[in-house]
Amino acid sequence: MPTPSASLPLQCNCGVLRGSVDVAPDSGIHVMCYCDDCQAFAHELRRAELLDAHGGSELWVTTPSRFRLSAGLGQLRCLRLSAKGLLRWHSGCCNTPVANTLVTARGPFVSMYGAFLAPGPRDLPGKTYGVQGRFAIGGLPPGAHATSSLGLLAKASVFMARSFVTGARLPTPLFAAGGQPVVAPRVLSVAERQALRPVAG
Repeated sequence: MPTPSASLPLQCNCGVLRGSVDVAPDSGIHVMCYCDDCQAFAHELRRAELLDAHGGSELWVTTPSRFRLSAGLGQLRCLRLSAKGLLRWHSGCCNTPVANTLVTARGPFVSMYGAFLAPGPRDLPGKTYGVQGRFAIGGLPPGAHATSSLGLLAKASVFMARSFVTGARLPTPLFAAGGQPVVAPRVLSVAERQALRPVAG
């Protein structure tokens, strides 16, 4: 398990887009998300093999200041599944999912995809929370909640409040100084999004 000062390397599958994330027991929340949007994102990227057997995506929810990009930023891309959806970041070179964020630089978190961790030791500390299991393939996975657990909601509330108070939402490599995304997001049309729903469960 990483030490409190561990910095884990990040890279897309082809190694062009790279960075690092600081990991400590109280620095993030480990989540397996089975929601239809995360499944749709993987299918839109044509990377469904990154989903687990139940359609889950591994996420490490941390503060933006702990998440850094250091190389290949020209390959960073941004997608929204709808005009009101999250910003979903990925690499353009090999379509590796990178992270999800709110649409503003004031967002107190970045949900980094486990698929963006570089090969090698990758244990993430703390309990793993299974969420949105109602969308899972083959029924509710063991230990997952249909929506979210009260424990996770309480932990996330404290985590985000601390991020605001400490200013840990900045700096962020995903937003420019003016607060706009560093890459203009591509927004799926209603038809494009609906086409993903059958394959996304």
